[in-house]
Amino acid sequence: MKNKELYAKALKLLGQKVYSEAELREKLYRYAGNDEVDDVIQECKRRRYLDDKALAEYLVERNLRRGKGFWYIISVLEKRKIREDIIEEIKNSFDFETEYKKAEEVVCRSRKKKKDISSIIFSLKSKGFSYPVLNRIGQKYLKKWKKGEEIEEL
Repeated sequence: MKNKELYAKALKLLGQKVYSEAELREKLYRYAGNDEVDDVIQECKRRRYLDDKALAEYLVERNLRRGKGFWYIISVLEKRKIREDIIEEIKNSFDFETEYKKAEEVVCRSRKKKKDISSIIFSLKSKGFSYPVLNRIGQKYLKKWKKGEEIEEL
């Protein structure tokens, strides 16, 4: 590798935050041209300091834990400039059953706060939950609320 200073700059940046390849590339273009940046990116990838797939998987898990849905997660991946092929792979392998369980957790928490079903559905929608999950939640819980049944804990 020709540019040790640029490589040191990349390592410093990666030590502060996990970057996607495109994000790091943008940062490094401030200091050098295409060829030098390409060399540094390849070295970072070779040493596994830079891995878009691993970053994408981490972002999916982190946002699911935080109670976010499919569309919110896809938006985060796009904002972090994850490669399109990786985003497509995430879309195709996404676990909608886990998303549904997270939505049910939100419903139970909201129900304890005495929120009505329409505000809960709106809240789920704003957290990026997918339409099939919203429909399942609506069908399941709307019937229970109409009958006046209590929502059980998960």
